[in-house]
Formats: sequence, C-alpha cells, structure tokens
Amino acid sequence: MNKKRPLQIVISSGPTGGHFFPAISFAKGFKKTYSQAEVHILLGRIPVFAKTLMSENDFQSHFIEIPSFPKFFSFKMVFFLLKYPLAYIQTFVYLWNLKPSLVVGFGSYASVPSILCAAILRIPTLLHEQNFMAGRANRFLSCLTDRAAISFPETRGIAFKSKIVLTGYPLREEFLNLIQNDAVRQTKKTFKILVFGGSQGARRLNQVFLEAMERLGAEEKKEFAVKHIVGSEDLNRIKLLYERFGVHADVSAFSHHIAEDYQSADLIISRSGAGTVFELIATGRPAILVPYPHAHAHQKRNADFLSERHAAIIILEENLSSEVLANTILDLRHHPAKRAELAVHLKPLHKPNATQELVCLAWELICTKN
Repeated sequence: MNKKRPLQIVISSGPTGGHFFPAISFAKGFKKTYSQAEVHILLGRIPVFAKTLMSENDFQSHFIEIPSFPKFFSFKMVFFLLKYPLAYIQTFVYLWNLKPSLVVGFGSYASVPSILCAAILRIPTLLHEQNFMAGRANRFLSCLTDRAAISFPETRGIAFKSKIVLTGYPLREEFLNLIQNDAVRQTKKTFKILVFGGSQGARRLNQVFLEAMERLGAEEKKEFAVKHIVGSEDLNRIKLLYERFGVHADVSAFSHHIAEDYQSADLIISRSGAGTVFELIATGRPAILVPYPHAHAHQKRNADFLSERHAAIIILEENLSSEVLANTILDLRHHPAKRAELAVHLKPLHKPNATQELVCLAWELICTKN
C-alpha cells in the first residue's frame, strides 16, 4: 500500500525583513498547527540576517534566482529580460513536480512567478499584504489570487473586495509572548532609546540621529543610553562617534533580541515599515517615526495609521533635521504624560491572533479548493 502523501504548502517571499519575517511567522504558525505538513520556503535568495533562523526550523528551502526589475532602462534590462523568463520556467517546473495544496505569497517581485504559475496550474493561492498601501506585486496578483489577507483594516490597492480578509500582521513569536508595557516608568536617570532604520533607508536616519545627540549639552548626554542598530553602516565609525560625543551606546549591525530591545526602551526612533508599526503596537512603546520617502511612499501611509490615532509622532523626511529630532526627543523625555498618551492609543490596535487567523484562512482554502 502506498504511503499517504503529506500535505505540502509553498510560501514565497522577498528577501527584505518586511516580507521575510511575516512569511516565516506564518510558516511556523502553520507547522505548529499542522505538524505533519511539509512547509516549503521559496526564495530568490536567503537574507544574511535569516540564515540562523532558517536552519533552526523544519522548513524545506528552495532557491530560484529572480531578478528585480531595473529602475531605469540600461544594460541591466537586457539581463533582466533573459533571466526573468527562466525564473518562470524553473518555478513552473518546481510547482508541477511538487504539486502543493497551497501557494502563499508575501509580496515583492520575488513572489510574482510562484503565484502566476500556481494560478496556471490551478493550485489555490493566498496573498498577504503587510502595508497600508498594497505593493505593486500584490496589486497585480490580487486579480489572480483566491484570497488576499491584509494587515491594516483600511488597506488600499487590492482588487476585488470579496477576496479580502482582515487577518492582521503575523508577528514574530518573541513579540507574541510580550505584554504591552506602560510607557510611563518610574523616574530614573537614564533614558533608553532604541534606534534603527530597517533594511532600507538606515543611513540618513542614522546620520541625523547622531547629529541630534551631538547637539545635546554635556549633562543632557549623560541622561541617555542608546541601542543603535545601524544596518550596513560602518560599526566602528559610529561607535567612535558615540565615544566622542560622550553618549553611552550599544551599536550593532543586527539584533537577535529585538523584542527585548523594544521592551527595555523608553522611546523608539525608526522608519515605519509595516513590521515596525505592528511591533510598536504589540509592545506599546512610544515612537518617533520617520517614514522612508521612497518605495512609493508605503511607509508614509503606515505611519499615518498611527499618527491619525495619536499613537506615534511623525517627522517627515523633508522636515527631518538634527534640531527638530533633538527637540522632539527632549520633549518626550521630559513629558512622560505624552509618552503615556501614545501608549494608551496603541493598545486597542493590537491583534495578537493574526498568525493563527492567517493559518485558518490558509486551511480553509486548502479544504475548499482541494
């Protein structure tokens, strides 16, 4: 007697943290609920920061090189036109041989071939959109997919409203185990700031924050302790600058304990990717958000979602200066009631069951379509 073939699903994601982390959170949630299932992660490349995470989980990883669309016509366009069709062929063959029960896309150009090929092969498909404004890939693919899960209640850009299901944003497990903190803590000498710019747009934010710290007086600098995640910036150069300024700082390229970093911070200064927005909501931490101005202004709409609910302070890129940032930091430092107000407005936005709701939606599609 032939052994029964296990349930198999394919999850496709882009390589940036904004797409990769919710994809892995969903994968872990699905595997936890349906332990006998085989979960396949399809990537164009594995992010450097995620190699350890991938090795620690029982997922099967597959890599098909998927070139990104060149911003301007150039010789890169020639290579793109040669490589992209090959990616489609490889993806089609991969899905044809695997015959999964579901293909789930988490956005970015890297998920386009898998969803398109799955649609051709009549394999059920599910999209997840992280941002308030749907990205170009998901806007295009929403016409073909069976269901489109959204993170924000008012997500824009997804075609066919009947396909939309509000599940929320699948947070990493370490954030799900936290309890929202009260932003007002007992008066203490050291005010802790967590600063990071994400996988895009870190350099400008890093530089302005350093300049803001430099503006402070000698006694004011002693009041602050900074945890600064600098991305691809020169670690040694930034460490030396903090030493020169006389500001206590822990500088790193990446944090493997980001949830703890959130919890220990009195104030967070960051860009406003969807993941950051929902991590702030989960931890209840007050924040100054500086939306990344490019990438079709997705981050501006994400930040507006919090700002309109009086749950975060926004400084737009065109208004960002060391003076403005320093003054805003000092204002929040010396007015704990303002931080408390931000935290109070964050709490009602928390959706802790987002991962499980997305898993349930995926299972419903599998049962209905298969």
